[in-house]
Amino acid sequence: MTKFFTAHLFLAGIIATIGFMLTTQAAFAANHLVTPLVLNFELEKRDIVNEYITLTNTSDRLVRLYASVNNVAMDGNGVVESFEQKVAADRTSTATTWIEISRQRIQLAPGEVKEIPFTIRMNPQTVPGDYNVFIGFAEASNRPGAEAQVANGSAPGTIVHISVDQTQNQFLRLEQFMIDKFVTATANETISFTLTNPGGVDIVPSGEVIFYDNNGVEIDALPINTEQSTVPSDGETSFLMDVPEALTLGKYKAFLSVEYGEHLTASVHDTAFFYILPLKQLMIIFCIILLIAILIALYVHRRYDYADDGDGSENVVMYVRDGKSDDQHHDIDLSKKDEK
Repeated sequence: MTKFFTAHLFLAGIIATIGFMLTTQAAFAANHLVTPLVLNFELEKRDIVNEYITLTNTSDRLVRLYASVNNVAMDGNGVVESFEQKVAADRTSTATTWIEISRQRIQLAPGEVKEIPFTIRMNPQTVPGDYNVFIGFAEASNRPGAEAQVANGSAPGTIVHISVDQTQNQFLRLEQFMIDKFVTATANETISFTLTNPGGVDIVPSGEVIFYDNNGVEIDALPINTEQSTVPSDGETSFLMDVPEALTLGKYKAFLSVEYGEHLTASVHDTAFFYILPLKQLMIIFCIILLIAILIALYVHRRYDYADDGDGSENVVMYVRDGKSDDQHHDIDLSKKDEK
């Protein structure tokens, strides 16, 4: 997330804070300066920001410093009221646990300027709100002494203001969008998809599923989540839908578009292909094909089949002679029966 400086929103508070810091530095003999005095960030969960603080040794001797991070309470005008006591850290709402800075001793030679890097690593479960952290740098012979000076407000440092906006932590992930490859009945719940919410805010998604035929022409569209079901924080919700009755036999494409967010609208998309094969139409087509096959079989049988006597032999032409006729071969000659 991009860091930005919002001094115009906290002008009165920053002026008071600067006065507070200058007074503190004067009380500490001003052997070193810390800049900037204030840093403002607007972040989201899981954001990682790398920044640095500049230390300047204003004395003519070696200065040894220790960094210390503390929560501070501020009033509505941005004025530091007190340093909060350290308690058991809840990483979702304790800003000091998000600050990573070296705890080693820092040495500055006379007049030396050194940049001290630090990182803000937001917790995945960060609670939305405004947080203030004071990164102090105290001169002492050991760390406990330096931390005591910072906690007492006797050391200079930088105030880090972190704002976590609830509306910016809405995020949905589409786990799967599935439709039965072959749909035989549009009255069944054959469309399903699952939405996962890794954020810290419950989300009510909306959107639609658009159906296109094989030529890319839109046939129908169905709204999703008409029941206003919620996808809970750090949870998931599955949705089931019916295929529209307007879809007939053929191949189709379904385009899912899920929208969410109140102020910052976002969306996720996916596509699936499937075939509509209505059972009644399939039965009619099957019966027609079967009838055609039977008619073809009967025609072939009558056209090419020969009658037989049942033992597999065929009929043979037989010549019978009775009386005089031209000489030819006869199987039976009836004129010779009287000679016997």
